[in-house]
Amino acid sequence: MSLMKPLERVYPLIKSFAELTDTGISARKVKQMYASGVLIPLAQNQYIYAQDWSALNPAEQHAARITAFSRRLKSAVFSHQSAACAYGIPVLHYPREVHMRSGGGIQHPDIRVHEDRYTKEAPHAHVLSKVFAVNRLETVVGCARTLPLDDAVVIADGALSRQQEGARLDYSEVQDALLSSPRKGAAKAREVARLMSDKSDSPGETLTRLRLYEYGLSPTEQYPITTEMGQFLGDFAFEAQRVIVEFDGRVKQTSRVMNPDGWAIDREKERENALMRAGWRLIRLRWEHVNGGNPKVLEQSLRNFGLI
Repeated sequence: MSLMKPLERVYPLIKSFAELTDTGISARKVKQMYASGVLIPLAQNQYIYAQDWSALNPAEQHAARITAFSRRLKSAVFSHQSAACAYGIPVLHYPREVHMRSGGGIQHPDIRVHEDRYTKEAPHAHVLSKVFAVNRLETVVGCARTLPLDDAVVIADGALSRQQEGARLDYSEVQDALLSSPRKGAAKAREVARLMSDKSDSPGETLTRLRLYEYGLSPTEQYPITTEMGQFLGDFAFEAQRVIVEFDGRVKQTSRVMNPDGWAIDREKERENALMRAGWRLIRLRWEHVNGGNPKVLEQSLRNFGLI
């Protein structure tokens, strides 16, 4: 199933003053809408309706800022988390600032310009309309060199994921680029190369794997299990103990795209029962268990199931 990227979804929502008046709204009315908060300015002469803005998730809000500044700055090339967002690669923490290697000479509190030679010399690509970004490979390397480890591995995994479909990066190519990263940030890049995976389907799965690694555990990812209902893939399998660790991000249950008929919870329960009848035990983890909110739940679960 091909899903629209955040940038593709939000790009049509950003309007200039002229575009608003072209729809039949008077200039005076546009100014009133801005003054009353009906319109939110994202960059000079770039607006979004407040009701549209409030309906956006963090990835879409960052993509909206990218859109606004791409329409305003002729020479902007987005980098780091902003480039990842532009490509539809998941980001763990979306910054308020848009990251770019050229600010087009305009200062703005929501712009973070990177002046290091590596970013300035990195090849870039056209993404959509007026949006250009450092290419996917160099985006992964740039983030690996500069971001906290969890954030960097989430982006590396995202670029390697099957969710990227035809734009998926090659594992060996990414590994080689990270291992040959320039001196500044090279140690961080090597650590990302060691920890990244091309089998993760979400940031939650990435964080789950990293937390398991911290306990010295190396499970098999996307492990195929045959049941009377067919074959299922377990996120993380410990075959000797017959234990599956799964990240439950609730996305499948709440997304209108992934759960169009509203039966996702029932299907997930049927799947879980089939796995248990096949002799497997399940540990289900949520966001707060792997992202620092409640780590004791993970540790206690691993102990209870004899994994540590």
